[in-house]
Amino acid sequence: MLFVLMFGPLLFSAAFSLAVVRLPAVDTTSLHPALVAVCGLLLCSSSGVQGADEPSTARSHSITEFDGKDGIDWQVVNDGVMGGLSEGKLTPNQAGTMMFSGMLSLENNGGFSTFRSGDLKLDLSDHLGLLLRVKGDGRTYQVRLATDALFRGMEVSFAAEFATVKGEWVEVKVPFAAFKGSFRGLDLPEERLDTSKVRRVSILIGDKKQAPFAVELDFIRTYGATAPKG
Repeated sequence: MLFVLMFGPLLFSAAFSLAVVRLPAVDTTSLHPALVAVCGLLLCSSSGVQGADEPSTARSHSITEFDGKDGIDWQVVNDGVMGGLSEGKLTPNQAGTMMFSGMLSLENNGGFSTFRSGDLKLDLSDHLGLLLRVKGDGRTYQVRLATDALFRGMEVSFAAEFATVKGEWVEVKVPFAAFKGSFRGLDLPEERLDTSKVRRVSILIGDKKQAPFAVELDFIRTYGATAPKG
């Protein structure tokens, strides 16, 4: 009796291990489909296999890749339209990027340079914001959007800032919730960005620093897409 009490559990464990090792292969066709599905999930979890990306991270919309294939007519607008002396220019690169560079001047009440798209018709209401890949000079820039919103019959501009790292490519996310409405420097807090009616995209520098500037852009896309409607 004492022998059984002392060694019985060990003998049972060894016998159970041998029985498990000698089990025949299981024919999964005879198993209930629900049981097979559960087993599959357990195997994936234990092996480190991850599921596909959620729609919020997998889907995006390209606004421009700056490769000249999107048909967007980009135009530079400097503060000269208001008497300023700032200068900016666009230089397309063979690598498929766009260089926006120039000199920001604060003279004659100036202080901005921008480049903007032609007329667009974009419905971005299924997305959370803009994703830009840029290589800058360490200065802060603005990305601006225009819709059909008007103030005194003129186009309202919705702007949000993004920072650059000098000499390094970075991807920056600019959420639509960060865009604030304005008109020629006048804040319009009552205006709300309607992302279903985007008509123009712009990049602007106006950080009140009189100095040369340069930022290279690889693309402007959206991020955080939700599941398709319907």
